[in-house]
Amino acid sequence: MEQIELKAEPRSFSGRHVKRVRAEGYVPAILYGSQIEATPIQIEGISLQKVLSKAGGNTLIALQIGKKKPVLTLAREIQRDIIRQNILHVDFLQVVMTEKITAEVPLVLTGEAPAVAKRGGILVHGLNTVEVQCLPADLPSSVEVDLSSLAEFNDMMTVADLQVPSAVVILSEPESVIARIEAPRLLEEEEEAVVEAEALVEPERVGRREEEEEAEGAE
Repeated sequence: MEQIELKAEPRSFSGRHVKRVRAEGYVPAILYGSQIEATPIQIEGISLQKVLSKAGGNTLIALQIGKKKPVLTLAREIQRDIIRQNILHVDFLQVVMTEKITAEVPLVLTGEAPAVAKRGGILVHGLNTVEVQCLPADLPSSVEVDLSSLAEFNDMMTVADLQVPSAVVILSEPESVIARIEAPRLLEEEEEAVVEAEALVEPERVGRREEEEEAEGAE
């Protein structure tokens, strides 16, 4: 079970006064959970950015407030500035090891699709993450997606095809597409041209048969 440490401090300012917190290089945040009272905190901005870029929403963060014992958490809601993408506020959920949690887990593509390697197909990506539910100790850092079964054009991998430990339940829709194979554009254009050509040729053949039958009748 991977953990990342992060230090925080109690926060006394709230509401419009949090501008002072940000001006001093800190990010306002809050710690909450089923077994803890909501606690306003502040975290040094650079340290927070580094931890969140590594942890995402599926790695446990050991949050130490002042000199208190670290609390295991997950970063939940992360508010960012629309233009600069600076972190404005973060909600941390306290994790209880005996209570199931939900989290977004990244998908990692592995293997090589034969339809791409041997037939020149195009790999089209779908979902990048899936939502899972499990106990904190069972939370996977990622879920692998094996592409080796994609041998033909239009083959696809969906959420239903994922293999995860029995302790992990995937909550995402089973039919959601993770990856699929499309035929090369040139091949699609050639097939369309053949269909159009056949559509033009067939009526001509029928017309010729009718003309030949009329000519034979006249004789």
